[in-house]
Amino acid sequence: MRPETLYQRNRQTPDRLNNSLRRTYDLLRSTLQNGERSVSLVEGELTDALSASRNTVRAVLQQLARDGLVTRSPKRGTRSERQFLLKINAIGPVKDYGNPDEQIHTQLRTLEYQTLGCPQMVRERLRLPTDWSVLMIENLLAQEDAPLGLTVSYIALGPGLSRDIVVDEPDPILFLEKHFGVRIVGSTTTIGATAADAQSAKLVGVELGAPMIFLEDILEDEAGRPWALSQCRMRSDRVAFSACAQRKQTA
Repeated sequence: MRPETLYQRNRQTPDRLNNSLRRTYDLLRSTLQNGERSVSLVEGELTDALSASRNTVRAVLQQLARDGLVTRSPKRGTRSERQFLLKINAIGPVKDYGNPDEQIHTQLRTLEYQTLGCPQMVRERLRLPTDWSVLMIENLLAQEDAPLGLTVSYIALGPGLSRDIVVDEPDPILFLEKHFGVRIVGSTTTIGATAADAQSAKLVGVELGAPMIFLEDILEDEAGRPWALSQCRMRSDRVAFSACAQRKQTA
């Protein structure tokens, strides 16, 4: 046996036991999404951190780049894109989203609003009397001028309220507090997935058919009464969710 061959066989090398592309991709993606800022990614460091081969790490970084989660360039190297981490076990106005220590502003920009009478599906979801109507507000959700998604809110309007109401506050929680004195303290949340249609793709800057996160909240007051149905389509390459859960104690 040639000496160099014997050396290659006997030299000490770290075990690369995580060479599944899927597992490595999921582990790195979740780590990046839980980070607070953009970071530089070095292949050599990632092979140790992920216990994966350089070829596996390189393939994963290429897939993350195609998914829009990292950028790769000759001068800057590979860097992760800033992620928007939304805590779904807490409720509050959109302006409070994100990390306040970094002073990153999240805002809603109104695209359209109008009163709709009361579509049957909305009436049933909000448990509204037949003489109530709803106000529809559609917004673009953005963070530091970068579009994150689209939101549509259906807000309950009691009888006698003006159908010419001016939307001076696009956030449904703040709108209800400002105009009706309703304090929203809870929500029922559903999360799913959908594909970007032509309008969504153009407004938020993704390709037609790109995967998007679908989130729906039914906003409720202290008595558990629903006041608004809020639906949001979010970019899956920019948004992730977090929550704290506890296992129920058994006797």
